[in-house]
Amino acid sequence: MPLSLTQRIEVLMIIGYGDRVRTQKEVCVLFNNKYPEMTIFQSTLSRIENKFRETGSVDNLSKSGRPSVSEEAKTNIFLSFEENPHNSVRQVGREYNVSKSCVHSLLRLERWHPYKMKLVQELSEDDPDRRMQFCQILMDRCNNDPLFVKRIIFSDESTFTLNGEVNRQNVRYWSNENPRWMRESHTQYPQKINVWAGIVENRIIGPYFFDDTLTGIRYLQFLQTYLIPTLRGLFPNRNNPEMSHENLWYQQDGAPPHYAVYVRRFLDQVFPGKWIGRRGSIEWPPRSPDLTPLDFFLWGHLKNVVFKTKPDNLEELKNRIRRECDNISRETISRVQEEFINRLGFCQAQEGFQFEHFIK
Repeated sequence: MPLSLTQRIEVLMIIGYGDRVRTQKEVCVLFNNKYPEMTIFQSTLSRIENKFRETGSVDNLSKSGRPSVSEEAKTNIFLSFEENPHNSVRQVGREYNVSKSCVHSLLRLERWHPYKMKLVQELSEDDPDRRMQFCQILMDRCNNDPLFVKRIIFSDESTFTLNGEVNRQNVRYWSNENPRWMRESHTQYPQKINVWAGIVENRIIGPYFFDDTLTGIRYLQFLQTYLIPTLRGLFPNRNNPEMSHENLWYQQDGAPPHYAVYVRRFLDQVFPGKWIGRRGSIEWPPRSPDLTPLDFFLWGHLKNVVFKTKPDNLEELKNRIRRECDNISRETISRVQEEFINRLGFCQAQEGFQFEHFIK
């Protein structure tokens, strides 16, 4: 009894594609176990696979509508992706009068894969050397004191909008090899509210919301009225009640509000010799969001969660952010801190250049 169209399609699915292609012997065993009354042999598989390669279909009947894929069309389809790997499957299908699903099947049968674009921070000429120096300093401290990373207050601000974030899910690069594709991002989009958060020990501090544009004065007021009192409560200093625990380090990037003279003087007072930042006790390398736990984990995680449905207003957006910060487990925070140490190694391996597009 000949195989039905559904069964021939199922044979193709069992064969698989990409790195998951099965041998003909494996396919026969799986199919025959499921359909003992329809025993097939390797010669049957060869005919089905050859037919699909030649026509783009396993149907024996002639069909109206779009024609089967000719050898010329198949060649042109692959040439299109070789010349421009950013082409969409739908666009190429329209160009050669082939269905989107057929183009997908052809690409997969030839072990081509869609690779996502990774946005990375543009670097200046001197940045790699400064990133290498920072990574070495932090690696040395972490090697000498395994708990050092737990005592760093990693901090950052991010902007949230009611319209959510740019969706890069549909950006793909079709190829039979992973191109390790990236694109340097030059600008950030204007947003509606600024959010500050910190990560230290196994907890998140914050979030704290700046309803107005963040300036040096507002940032200093935040440090004085929110952060330091919060740290005193969480990590009391028995020797000096006005200070937080003497083992804590504070990290910030080089954003202009952080670099204000009065901000740096205040940090010198409350974290003497123990803050990381622009002109800090340890120099923070510029343009390095890939080394900041809040950038490589927290902000993306929060935005994925809070924008699953569109918030009705800013207050609802704030409440969602607060709830999700409370929901993040201590185990997750520990893994994020471990990832920070791993990223120091990745950065060193790339001699200070961008590395995120190599992380699986």
